[in-house]
Amino acid sequence: MPIIRGERTGATLTTERRDALHRRLEAEFAGESSPGGPVIFEIPIDGTDRLDILVVWPEFDGLRSEERTQLIFGAYPGDRGRIAQFLGVTYAEVLEQNLLPYAVIPMARRGEADDAKLRAAMLEEGGLILPGDRIDLRFPTMAMAQSAHRRLCEKMPNGYWSMSIPPWGSSSTSTTTTTTMPPSSV
Repeated sequence: MPIIRGERTGATLTTERRDALHRRLEAEFAGESSPGGPVIFEIPIDGTDRLDILVVWPEFDGLRSEERTQLIFGAYPGDRGRIAQFLGVTYAEVLEQNLLPYAVIPMARRGEADDAKLRAAMLEEGGLILPGDRIDLRFPTMAMAQSAHRRLCEKMPNGYWSMSIPPWGSSSTSTTTTTTMPPSSV
């Protein structure tokens, strides 16, 4: 079998930038969210007490993989022995590698729900801010997406929240399956 190697990318991290990113990651792990801060997923590994830690953050752009891992490892406050993998990625890498395949989407028509409240609710659940000030709410597991979907339906039933599920995550042959919980069923 051939070995396919990608090109190395990324610049070396300066001490000042490393310290600043480390402080922001520590604050996020402590529950002190900040605008533009990282979105952190603690993903349980079935059948074990171990976790994968996935951190999505635009600040990782241009950093080498090992620098990202060292930053997350150094800032993680819990038992590092329980962590199977620390992975830091940008949003573009999330899409390229399909790391967050499950999406929760507001389906409200204009005027049915307050746009600012929809935005705030999505950010509170871990929504990623995209260019053009759009919000994308994605998750690594179906269980995490379903939990967020439930909370959003309870918090903002007029958002008409929907889930987009990849074809391998359902029995459907279509590229996505959408399930919607109307306000009356909340």
